Amino acid sequence: MLISLLMATTAFAQDCDTRTMSKEILAAGPHEAAPMFVQLAQCDGPAAARVAGKVIPTLIGESDGFNAAVTAIKVGAGVSVMAWMPTLQRDEMSRAIRAFGKECQASEKVQGFLIEAHKTLGDQFWTDRWYRALTECRTDAVTGLLAQYVDVGAGEDRGVFFGVIEAYATNAGPVAIGKLTALIESEEDLEMKINLINSFSDAAQAGTVAGLNAETASIAAAALRTLGPKLPTKAVDQARITLSVLQDEEGSDKLVVQRFKEVAQEDGALMYGVVVYETATCKNGKLKQRYHVAEVSDPGQTWPDQLEEKLKSTVEINWKLNLAGSCKGEGEIKYLTPPAPFADEAGFKLWVKEVTRKNTSPDVKKATRIDEEPIDL
Repeated sequence: MLISLLMATTAFAQDCDTRTMSKEILAAGPHEAAPMFVQLAQCDGPAAARVAGKVIPTLIGESDGFNAAVTAIKVGAGVSVMAWMPTLQRDEMSRAIRAFGKECQASEKVQGFLIEAHKTLGDQFWTDRWYRALTECRTDAVTGLLAQYVDVGAGEDRGVFFGVIEAYATNAGPVAIGKLTALIESEEDLEMKINLINSFSDAAQAGTVAGLNAETASIAAAALRTLGPKLPTKAVDQARITLSVLQDEEGSDKLVVQRFKEVAQEDGALMYGVVVYETATCKNGKLKQRYHVAEVSDPGQTWPDQLEEKLKSTVEINWKLNLAGSCKGEGEIKYLTPPAPFADEAGFKLWVKEVTRKNTSPDVKKATRIDEEPIDL
């Protein structure tokens, strides 16, 4: 059958006997009809359009079928594709929509088909996620369609709204930043703010094959820096992540002051602390422990999860961490840092008490405490 199909399609391309070709397509099964239809369209577009209404709705939801559907759209038979779509399974429909999306930017016919599909389907266009075909289709009409939905705002299905936001940001690029910024400023719902902030990375094409768009990333990062002081604490966490994705590490680090403004010191610094545990099994088999304690002052550029890395060089140069060597044994060194800065020294002392209680081995009679000089980061 495959050999016959290949011979038939080769013959179609050579002699363009559209009447015979049309009859054979109508008589073929759905698997064979799809590539035959594409061959007919390449030979004679109007002839393919005339048989599309009978051929396309019978096709299988597979690669050849999707290719034939795109071809039908390009020859002006989009109505036949609209009749076919409801017959597909959910995953097949998604694949078909992706196929339309791949051709959208380069084909005015596909662009027109998708705009018309929105007019025909109404809300179903969004709930069935046809918007995924619009992501890379950067025309005024398509971008405007996405922007129009965003302006209406989230309905009951937030998942769809967030998906459209992502598609709009990816499609509009730098143009989207202003609208997204305004939405973040006016939105009171935390989940909405977080998802809108995340979409800045979509606008900058982060994670795409093309790679991060440096110009858009700079615009998005500047907007996020401006938004920082206006954001609730949980939204600041997302802004930090997004700025990092946008490769603005400085802006990402500076948000720590906004995140922990309630516990900032009078000079604007953040009070952290560090406890470094030395645990050694000495040559004689005896277990020993000692721990070093120090306050840490940060000018407002270090997140809690960055503390250990920043502290290690200072600690290793200035502190004597030689417990294992002093008893000719083997041991390990463990850094302990707090999950958030402290409001005052009392909070620091309470934290030290808790971590030493948890980390002192019951097999050690008494762990030695060493108070080190405060560290300025």
